[in-house]
Amino acid sequence: MLRLLVLLLLAHADGSLFLPPLEGKQGPEIALISVQGASSPVEGYKPAAEAIQKASPFKVWVGIPQYLFDLPELQFAAKVDDILQQMEKAGMKADHKVIMGHSLGAVGCQGYIAGKGQGKMDALVLTGAAVLRKYRNSTKFPPTLTLDGDLDGLLRITRQAEAYFHQVIKVGGADAPGMDRPVVLLEGVDHWSFSSGDRPSNVKKNDIQAEVTVEEGHAMIGEVIADYMSSLFGSDAEKAAAGAKIVEAVKKTGELVEPILAAMHLEGYHNLNPPCNSDYPTNPTCQYAKYPDKSLLPPAGPPKPMPPADCTCGSDWVANTAANMVAGFEKTPASQTKLVTKDAFHDVSDVRPFHLPHIFEPQPGTACSDPATCVINATTVSMPIYDWKDDFDVGLWPITASEFRTKFKSREALQQAAGLQDVNYTATDELNTEICKSINQAAYDWALKTASSKARDRFLKHGQPYVFVEDKKSGFGITGPTWIHDALSFTPSQDKKTVAVQSHYFPLKNKNLGDVSFVQTVGYHYCKLLSPARAMEWIYVDGLKEFYGTRDDQIQIVV
Repeated sequence: MLRLLVLLLLAHADGSLFLPPLEGKQGPEIALISVQGASSPVEGYKPAAEAIQKASPFKVWVGIPQYLFDLPELQFAAKVDDILQQMEKAGMKADHKVIMGHSLGAVGCQGYIAGKGQGKMDALVLTGAAVLRKYRNSTKFPPTLTLDGDLDGLLRITRQAEAYFHQVIKVGGADAPGMDRPVVLLEGVDHWSFSSGDRPSNVKKNDIQAEVTVEEGHAMIGEVIADYMSSLFGSDAEKAAAGAKIVEAVKKTGELVEPILAAMHLEGYHNLNPPCNSDYPTNPTCQYAKYPDKSLLPPAGPPKPMPPADCTCGSDWVANTAANMVAGFEKTPASQTKLVTKDAFHDVSDVRPFHLPHIFEPQPGTACSDPATCVINATTVSMPIYDWKDDFDVGLWPITASEFRTKFKSREALQQAAGLQDVNYTATDELNTEICKSINQAAYDWALKTASSKARDRFLKHGQPYVFVEDKKSGFGITGPTWIHDALSFTPSQDKKTVAVQSHYFPLKNKNLGDVSFVQTVGYHYCKLLSPARAMEWIYVDGLKEFYGTRDDQIQIVV
């Protein structure tokens, strides 16, 4: 066993390298440690390192340690110490130390900074990576730059939009005094733009094509990192000038992620602000009507911890767009009826208590006397479903909701409440295969319209557009309605040029204008909904990978 280990170690001889400063550079001496990504050869990081040295006015030493099997989780601290010692033996007298990691190397850097490396580095640079959620509120980090490309297929732009929200917007904006974790995205840059040479298999499989050349990408990267170091370690004049450039880069990034954040807010994305609990309201802006809290068993107690005061009340998309589309008041005598809807996030399987949509005004058993002046106050219940793989927080998999499991009052119930007579349940709900479909089409249309013109044009040229097909009615299984687990489906066409999206729906006929016991389920229309944020994520990331990725069978394009 020992012999085998020795042979393996010899087969992976240390290929660590360092670059001494360029001649003619002035100012402080900087030690920059560049940590490789998984299966990413150290030699590939040399051109980007040289671009940083060229762009910086300082004497920058760059050390690129090679880890065993090119996996930076192994020997992390020891290799950092070793490359620093090598540079010191070569004459380095560093005034400041900066550690920079790419991809998995950036994950390792964060663990190092929070552990054995705490207090040893003056700055941290994350490339093709983000500050991990578990470190979002850590006080152990030095000033930290997050630098990525908008076409990174492994650390997706949606994850960087989330980072921007927390690291920039929530601290007061790009030029706020307390903003010590700037987020900068470079247009046209992909995950591999931070390195060079042949892509590792995982990168090749998942990245999106860069729209700048390798050399252009390295120059862009070098300039931002050089400016960041100048903003921290330069003279007062250098700090001011370089800091202003970083602020402008952060503001430009804000423009890039603005459509994505708008979509996330419509969804009620759980990693911006956590969801509220309407049973135990903590956000006074929600103005929840008290849900009928009938329960077969003693109700569950309050959540621990309680949601913060800025928790997300529910999905604005469901409340302000989808609910009105379900009602279908247009082209009826109730076209002037006003529907006011509050959405709440709950598990749709809850029975402690039951969480069901409800019409509060007019009261159950009554209806408006005049549809033209009618105001209906109602609630909906939504359960956003998130991919469990995002718990790893690596940015590779979609982070937005894969579907909404949403319970609405039925079109029949809403139109009856508005005062319409002889509403035909068969036509409004039972055999209506268009309601959920039309809402999902609207979410996709909104995302296409709201996306940046560059992202939209790229997707329309190279992406896989969604097409929406008729809703499929769910039935009953052993445990009840199958709708809960009948997932929103995404089916590529045979030539993969389009993806068909199909919702499942489950309708229930109304009775006595809803004035029945809670054990009678009447007047509902359940939908599997496409989140506008998932549609946006498809346009910016996942919908590009089939025809605009970096596999060997995909054409490399520079636009």
